[in-house]
Amino acid sequence: MRIVLVVIFLLLPFGAVIASETIEDSQEVVSLYSRGKRLLRQGDWLEAARLFEELSGRFPESNNYDLFLFNRSKAEYYFGNLDKALSGFSRFESRFKNSEFVAHAWFFSGNIYYQKGRPANALEHWLNAYIDCNDYRLEELIVESIRLMIRGADKVNISTDIFSSIPVDQKCKLYDQIVPELKQRNEMMTAQSLLEQCGKTLSVSELARSQERTTNRDLEIAMLLPFSGELQAFGDDIYGGAVVAAEEYRKRTSKTISIVTYDTQGDPVIAARIAKELVNSLTDAIVGPLTSDAAQVVSAASGCGDLPVIAPAATQAGLTRLSETAFQLSPNIELQAVAMADYAVMNLQADSAVIISSTNRDHLLMSRAFATRFADLGGTIIAIEYYRPRDTDFGAYIRDVKSMLLGLPTDSSVFINEEGDTLHIDAVGVDVDCLYMPGNASQLRLMLPQLQFYNIRGKLLGSDGWNDDGLYRLGDHITRLAVFPSPFLQPASSEVFTMFSAAYDARYGKPPARLSALGYDAVKLIIQAASKGGMSRDDLTANLSTIADFQGAAARVTFGRDRENIELPLYRIENGMAVPVGLSGQSEGTVQE
Repeated sequence: MRIVLVVIFLLLPFGAVIASETIEDSQEVVSLYSRGKRLLRQGDWLEAARLFEELSGRFPESNNYDLFLFNRSKAEYYFGNLDKALSGFSRFESRFKNSEFVAHAWFFSGNIYYQKGRPANALEHWLNAYIDCNDYRLEELIVESIRLMIRGADKVNISTDIFSSIPVDQKCKLYDQIVPELKQRNEMMTAQSLLEQCGKTLSVSELARSQERTTNRDLEIAMLLPFSGELQAFGDDIYGGAVVAAEEYRKRTSKTISIVTYDTQGDPVIAARIAKELVNSLTDAIVGPLTSDAAQVVSAASGCGDLPVIAPAATQAGLTRLSETAFQLSPNIELQAVAMADYAVMNLQADSAVIISSTNRDHLLMSRAFATRFADLGGTIIAIEYYRPRDTDFGAYIRDVKSMLLGLPTDSSVFINEEGDTLHIDAVGVDVDCLYMPGNASQLRLMLPQLQFYNIRGKLLGSDGWNDDGLYRLGDHITRLAVFPSPFLQPASSEVFTMFSAAYDARYGKPPARLSALGYDAVKLIIQAASKGGMSRDDLTANLSTIADFQGAAARVTFGRDRENIELPLYRIENGMAVPVGLSGQSEGTVQE
């Protein structure tokens, strides 16, 4: 807030200077315009904004329309209507690119973004003002605003790309003003990257300071998550867990972990841009982003760097193959499907399988991975049936499967058995070794009773979507002791989860969400990697790669060859609950029909 106030203070006298222009127009327009300028000088911002809005509405064809719009936006800015002011300046910047006041509009916009807590956008607009500026007084204000922003920021993230459109001489003149601020903050890597564009470098002593990375220094972890927009609640959950892990570390060691937030706004492109900038910062590791789409582009963007990235919740397969420093905390969806195919063949001795899956992208990937693995192990996929994500009646799909198992046309309604008896097809029982059914709980709760009604018998195998109390309550005669994988179905007896839950509740006054436990585990993994010795990014990546049998609050973690978590416990639905396979009272071959 101190920086914001300084920028406003600098701007006020400047606003009075640029307000002195006169216009040529009709007598009424000139009179109204002069009155509006006088109101601006007197500080009657609301009335000035109203008057310039009247001029814009009544005289849209005026050659001075740009001045009406500019001064109205300026009055809104001074009055504190930042959103209306920003909208007006944005229209001015796009419509009047050749105006002598366009640099001023960029500058005002930059101030607004800074006051709204978006320094990256502020810097971008101030640099646009700097490029278009032809007034030394405005140039001084721009440079001073950037300097003050750097001096007062919690964290400086400046990419050299943002300066690419500035002419070299103008760029180096600016660097002469802001590099000392970066050096004062010990942001040596950023300072060096800017100086190199002008053929300069830091001194030997300054370079040594920039490369100093001792085991006693603080870790800095970037939380690359959505802290605004529709996904904000999920980002907040992960961040909350990370904070608890950092506080535990501080209490235990008296050392500090710096948890720095970066808002992706739920946009993969923004996430990738931030990650690319962090590669050239002093950040030690990234936790995030949230979604698989964002994690995919971040892995690709950071692929040429050495910055470790732990994606806590993304489950898409192949993410970690895009970067040698990317880690995946949640077992990927293809691994879930492979585990179920292995279980079917190795534990159930299944030779045949039916797949019933929704057309959801993740479920399709699971179905294909299961089919491929099952076939590789010598099994036969007899039938595959796909339903739509919004379906609630699954009779037609189940009848199609049944017809394929019986070898009948799909429109058949009767079946003639070996004794020559004619039976309605719905009453005929049919057997298959197992049915693999990846899906979401809401549809599975409707489908399983229908599967029972149509009398298709076989062991049921599911996905993480089967982790649902509503499914458990259907009864063993419906769920048939179904087995499914779930990386995050935490046993109540887990000591780590119990301790984390108590600490989270004490910190936030509520129990932790599943994502909170993932944020906690991600930071704990980085701490464990750092404790193995070496604080460089390469050391952290190497140490993370060797982590096995780590018991976290969310799940157990072992990083495989491609740095994805390969720990995937299986559960059986039994007596209204999920029981870890191996602890059940039932044998593998006992399925209640």
